[in-house]
Amino acid sequence: MHRSLLPAVALAVCAGAAQAQYVRGVNISGAEFGNGNIPGTFGTDYTFQSAPTFNYFSARGLNVMRIEVLWERLQAAPHGPLAAGNPNDYLGRLKQDVAWAKAAGAKVSIVLQNYGRYTVNHTQCVLDNPCGTGGTVQVTGADLADLWSKMAAVFKDEDAVFAYDIMNEPHDMGVANWNQISQQVVNAIRLVDSNKLIMVPGNSWSNATGWAQYNGATSWISDPAGNFWYEAHEYFDLDYSGTYTLSYDEELAGNPDIENIGVTRLAPFTQWCVTNNVKCYVGEYGIPNAGPAANGVMPDARWLKVLDNFLTALDAAGLPGTYWAAGEWWHDYPLSIQPVGFAQDREQLQTLLDHLQPDLLRTASAAASYGYNVAPNSLVAGYGHQLAPGVDSATTTPLPTKIGDTEVRVIDSAGATAMAPLLYVSGRQINYVVPMGAAAGLAKVNVLDQGATVSSGIVLVTPTAPGMFSANSDGQGIAAGYIQRVKSDGTVTDPELIFQYDASQGKRVAVPISFNGDKVILEMFGTGFDTATRSDAQVMVGSGFVTVDYAGIQGTYVGEDQINVELPNSLAGAGEVTVQVWIQGIPANPVTVTFQ
Repeated sequence: MHRSLLPAVALAVCAGAAQAQYVRGVNISGAEFGNGNIPGTFGTDYTFQSAPTFNYFSARGLNVMRIEVLWERLQAAPHGPLAAGNPNDYLGRLKQDVAWAKAAGAKVSIVLQNYGRYTVNHTQCVLDNPCGTGGTVQVTGADLADLWSKMAAVFKDEDAVFAYDIMNEPHDMGVANWNQISQQVVNAIRLVDSNKLIMVPGNSWSNATGWAQYNGATSWISDPAGNFWYEAHEYFDLDYSGTYTLSYDEELAGNPDIENIGVTRLAPFTQWCVTNNVKCYVGEYGIPNAGPAANGVMPDARWLKVLDNFLTALDAAGLPGTYWAAGEWWHDYPLSIQPVGFAQDREQLQTLLDHLQPDLLRTASAAASYGYNVAPNSLVAGYGHQLAPGVDSATTTPLPTKIGDTEVRVIDSAGATAMAPLLYVSGRQINYVVPMGAAAGLAKVNVLDQGATVSSGIVLVTPTAPGMFSANSDGQGIAAGYIQRVKSDGTVTDPELIFQYDASQGKRVAVPISFNGDKVILEMFGTGFDTATRSDAQVMVGSGFVTVDYAGIQGTYVGEDQINVELPNSLAGAGEVTVQVWIQGIPANPVTVTFQ
């Protein structure tokens, strides 16, 4: 019973978005949590991330990661030594996150999430301002410069740390002069690290719209290396805060052009950067997702258009940007794009992926566009810009490794190079097969045109990476599959599709499964588990596990795999239910089937 659905459910060919520019990334938050309890306890007050977070975002192309940390946990007293080796080992855990980011092919910017302050005896002291009962200055700009000179000594030779982000959102600085303080920090870093990029945020929450008002009309940083970016932040709610306490409709009532608010708010910062001929960056921006409401915020899918318009403007300005926020402790935070269980993308993600830098190749399973790893001999889709001069498909078997002048070269973690078999090429998408025998670990993927590299990316290769095809080629909804009936006399009937095309809806819809006293076998198709056996697989249909009859290679088409399960007749009348597949304990994307 090994059949293929490739003729019936073709690999999706996605419509292209506007060409994007420059790097895109994400804020990785958690180590700065619990700032009311300093130093706090790791795992209780704050957290660092695990390797899958870095793997996930890097493989999705969001490979610049702004990691938030807390000054007081790095340096227990101003001008003191870095707090390494204490029971919480804060600096050591930061180094581990940097190592995981490096292993995932990502770059890290380390940012102090302190807002121009340092806590002394449970009191937040603004730099260079009187503080506490004695009314004396407790913490100075020189202390901040000292912290960064010591951090630079630790990370100057670590190429995965591409930037020092000297202070998140300084604001309400009193008598302190932020321009002078930030210059002081740059000077101190350059005595230790002569070249690494320095991020210089603006005063007053780094607000992009009021940038010139709060920071002056001209550039103020003098850097002998000339390697610094001015950093602004931008949110789209009424008070610029990113808390989104009003619903979309309430925001719309106050601003009929809410769809373009990001474009309008970005323009003053962009103009300032052009006028001063300096490099600039938007370190934070974000919208509430379209999922369940949380913390009083009312998510609305219309925010996605706001984000898309803003990113289009960011692309046009050529500005790098990092989305707020990700992190394993965010849970139901509406702005979070941390994947749910590393198997379900957040609603904002696809809009971000439509605006990756043009020379980046992003590869995902052809069965399900989310997830962050691929398996040898699995079907994948690479997304980018100007990947091939035209549209063409393979017409021969075995699959060719070159279509026209287009090739895909994979260099695995062991350094072995192989050309990938190709199914389809176009300017925005290439469908290919991960080479058989690719070693586990981070692999580099290059798209070649006449032998020259036109796009590059990475994939994380793991022995098993299950993905299930869906009827509508988006990795969601109705499973791509058949049922087969075994009659009481042992007769096996012809296969019956569990979906059909509905012209009025312009998509495939479910064909409800009936039992009619027969034994019913469900046959579903996927990729990324060709080495599996029946004992490697678990399948839950609805609320119960079912018997797996077969799991492994489909056998007819390269890269396609199959899983067959016996459906209990207790599912009769259940309506639409979810089918969840695990291979060697690794979950695939959930799909659905419908019963009558």
